[in-house]
Amino acid sequence: MVNHYIPSSLKEALKVLNNHDCYIMAGGTDLMVVKHQKSGIVPNFDKDVCYISNLKELQYIYEDEQGVHIGAGTKFVDIENSMIVPDLLKQIIHELASPNIRNMATMAGNIANASPAGDSIVGLYLLDAKLELVNVNGSRLVPIEKFILGVRKIARKSNEIIKEIFIPHHDDLNTYWRKVGSRAAESISKVTFAGGYQVEDGVVKDLRMAFGSIGVTCVRDQKIEQKCIGMTVEELHKNIDNILNDMSKNITPITDQRSTKEYRYKVAMNILKDFLNVIE
Repeated sequence: MVNHYIPSSLKEALKVLNNHDCYIMAGGTDLMVVKHQKSGIVPNFDKDVCYISNLKELQYIYEDEQGVHIGAGTKFVDIENSMIVPDLLKQIIHELASPNIRNMATMAGNIANASPAGDSIVGLYLLDAKLELVNVNGSRLVPIEKFILGVRKIARKSNEIIKEIFIPHHDDLNTYWRKVGSRAAESISKVTFAGGYQVEDGVVKDLRMAFGSIGVTCVRDQKIEQKCIGMTVEELHKNIDNILNDMSKNITPITDQRSTKEYRYKVAMNILKDFLNVIE
């Protein structure tokens, strides 16, 4: 028998999770799809469900000296409309799903779903996001790249919940976003790319490149990025072919119902080349 819990506070929710192995549901826009059966048949939940969409303690956005804090229960629409959230994330969210979905879905849910096609995850990788996980015994802070382990695999203990997404300040970072799908909007991604760079006096001070939908997790190779930092823009442009060759070893897409691996590879390389060429 599947039990359903609707806690009235975060403390109560943590007690539920400590005593029961549960699916955690906020907006439910990913979980309901994963557990969907035929039309007219209730979703196939094979264990208890803990509902947290009503928890105001998880619905917030604020900024301090370290960065931006986004509560795990905050809807995408509120993140997109926030004046303090990085523009890159707002741009990504604007192209994510439909307005109805953005009014229900949460960024924490997108992360916990751990899909290679999760658009917001790419931006969070680029911006060095960290997740605060809490349980009845305390909390821990985990970099997003150490939280997402593979396709629908995450480093969450069964009694933990994502409480917050933390994004450090990157005030001088110029950002770049590209999404390739079957149509202009409301499309599951074939390839996504987020780039970031900072140039001072013609010298590259920061360079970031993150891909989605071309591997089992988001792809960001900081060793390649570090090799480019310190180059002049002219040197960077002369080394574009070398950068593409280095990055190509990380790009291992699959063929599925949305696209072929050959198409994804070619598009990823073209997007990266376009990004590097806009740096000046």
